[in-house]
Formats: sequence, C-alpha cells, structure tokens
Amino acid sequence: MRAVYWLLVGVAIAIGGLANGFDKLTETTVSCGHEQMSRGDRCQEIGSSVQVRSYAEQRSANQNEGLVSLVVGFVAAVGCLIFLVIVISQYLESRRRT
Repeated sequence: MRAVYWLLVGVAIAIGGLANGFDKLTETTVSCGHEQMSRGDRCQEIGSSVQVRSYAEQRSANQNEGLVSLVVGFVAAVGCLIFLVIVISQYLESRRRT
C-alpha cells in the first residue's frame, strides 16, 4: 500500500511539473510575480537581494523556469515508470512463488 501512495505522489509531481513547464514555455505574455509586464517595464524581485530585470530578461527567466519545471516533471515521470515496473515485477515474483 505504501508503494501505491509514493507512486501517486510521483505521478502528481510529474503531471504538475510537466503542465507548469509547458505552460511557462508556451506563454505569450511576460509576468513579474502575478502581474503582466509590457515592453519597457522593469521587474523587481526582493529576496535575499534585490534583482531588477528588463522585459527581455524576465521573459528569459520565465522560460528558464519553465524548462526546469519540464525537466523535473519528466524525471519524475520516468522515475514513476521505473518504480511501477519494479513494484509489478516484485508482485508477480511473489505470486509465482506461492
């Protein structure tokens, strides 16, 4: 039962990562936080340091974020498939022994 739980968690991460990555890579607008940017706008992010990005730099940052999310989703999907194969093979092996 624990294996099914982890498989569902992995599938949720994979689907979320793939959907978010695809959305970020194909989005036609540039956003800074939750606000849409226009050409000439500056995006200011305040964290441990203050970063100010131009429209083009923010577009590139959004696309990079989408690419990372897509890769994480893909890795999670492949991991889930491998895990599923292992669980099924162990189940079939245990049934064969009885």
